[in-house]
Amino acid sequence: MGDLLEDDLELRVGTLQLSTDNTNADNRRDNASESNRNKNELIANSSVLSGADSLSSSTSSFAGRDARTEGTTNSRPENEEPERTVYPRYDVPFSSENIKDFFTFRKGVVENAIQDCITALLFPEDGEYLGSWLLTEITLWDNEKERIVLLTSRLVMTIKYDFIAMKQLDFKKTYLDDLDTIVIGELVYPPSSLVPERNLRGVRLMWNKGEPLSMKTAWNPFSQDVPFLTFASHPIYWHKEGSVEDRSMYDMETFAQKLQRAIESMASSSCCIHHSPIVIQSYVGVTSLLHNKISLGFFKVRGKFSF
Repeated sequence: MGDLLEDDLELRVGTLQLSTDNTNADNRRDNASESNRNKNELIANSSVLSGADSLSSSTSSFAGRDARTEGTTNSRPENEEPERTVYPRYDVPFSSENIKDFFTFRKGVVENAIQDCITALLFPEDGEYLGSWLLTEITLWDNEKERIVLLTSRLVMTIKYDFIAMKQLDFKKTYLDDLDTIVIGELVYPPSSLVPERNLRGVRLMWNKGEPLSMKTAWNPFSQDVPFLTFASHPIYWHKEGSVEDRSMYDMETFAQKLQRAIESMASSSCCIHHSPIVIQSYVGVTSLLHNKISLGFFKVRGKFSF
């Protein structure tokens, strides 16, 4: 009887030890998983702040919600973790009266300009045509510029267009194969910046391969070697009559979705897509605030003059 009792105690002690080992192993796995998550978040945040070290981050799918649409709900499985993305409040740019001074607000102007650009600038070797937009480009120095954007299966074309004389002034081709990072998120400034927040979302296309900007590029407001493009919705989006589909021509979100689909359909692409804040490296911004306040980057009526 004593032998049986002793064997039973040994068996129970062995079972208890096995359970403890399993618990420790589970804890180690949980800690490792949490550590990996923190590391990925740190890498993603670093890549957004500096435009570097982003190639090792994981690709995420486009969030299928519109930040400007309220009162809508999406059904999700019970086991799925809810999205943590917090979309910003939108400050509607300009008033409904001031927006009428924009030449692009006039009926048919944008459509005719885009068709002119497609006919003159796109060729079969540029790939399949996927869409066109009138967006706001935000430069390295935080200046807003009115730009026509054409997207094909091979490239993004950014066009400076004179909407008064109705002619092309300049254009730039950025090939999708060259892109290494796309960031979609709220436009923000560094913590030490004196520039007021925009409360606006944007998309940034980068091809710097993880390298920070050189001093020569970073401090030259006329540099043409900036390895990224940043776009936001055109001000007309908030004032144009019609449905969301009718206004999609001015919508950054629509452009970002189609761009992501084009990237994902390319087997050769190694581009990473992040949904994180886009940091605009502007700290005082007096010049850019004045430039954007009077809309120098847009073609509009200015009193007795138009430019």
